[in-house]
Amino acid sequence: MHELADEYGIAELHELAEHTRRRAPLRIVQARWPRLTEHQKAAVREAFVSNPHLGVRELADRFHTSIGRISEAIRGKRE
Repeated sequence: MHELADEYGIAELHELAEHTRRRAPLRIVQARWPRLTEHQKAAVREAFVSNPHLGVRELADRFHTSIGRISEAIRGKRE
C-alpha cells in the first residue's frame, strides 16, 4: 500500500498501511517436532495413499511425529 500512496500522493494511505501491517509475534517458540527427512516424507505419502482409511492422527502416531508434520509431508509446506 505504501507504493500506491507514493504513486498517487495520498498521505492518508501511508497511515492506513501502517495500521494493516502485521505485528511481530509476541514470542517465537522452538519447534517441538523435528522436520521429516525426504525419506520419511516419502514413507508418509506412501502410507497415506495405500491406507486411505487412516487419518492424520493415526499416521502421526505411526511415524512418531505431529499431525502438522504429517500434513506438511502430504500437502507440502506453506511458505
